[in-house]
Amino acid sequence: MGDKADAIGEPVTDLDEFWLEIARGTVKEAISSLEEAAKQLISAVTLVEGIYFAAVSFSDLHKAMAVQGTDSWLRIILFVSPIVLWLICLFFAVRVFTPETYKTNLSSPELAEGVYKEMVGYKHRNLKRAYWALLAGFVMMIVAVVYYLKFLG
Repeated sequence: MGDKADAIGEPVTDLDEFWLEIARGTVKEAISSLEEAAKQLISAVTLVEGIYFAAVSFSDLHKAMAVQGTDSWLRIILFVSPIVLWLICLFFAVRVFTPETYKTNLSSPELAEGVYKEMVGYKHRNLKRAYWALLAGFVMMIVAVVYYLKFLG
């Protein structure tokens, strides 16, 4: 069943109060921690895109892409897809900072709680989308590197 603190009329222990304070602090810091994660993600993706672009620029990939027809377009899509996915990642990471309009009534705790949860949810969803795009970009980068080493290198 539940803790003693869950029961109506039971006194709250020091340990219960400790965990309640931790939970309160976590709720208060939720938005800033999501925004900090988005900032870190933006920095990391910018660096990775630069490194990938430099690697592609200095390779002899242009010669390998000289093939005409469908194969050429498939290769282009393969090698450009990590950059596109990382740009999608940046799009969602920047959306974490994009202000939205929320209607609230500061005299209503329930409405204030709902609006806060909506804001955190919006930021969290965009951050998760950014992480998925980042991961997909790395997967496509690995596929492109393996393809390059096996067939074009």
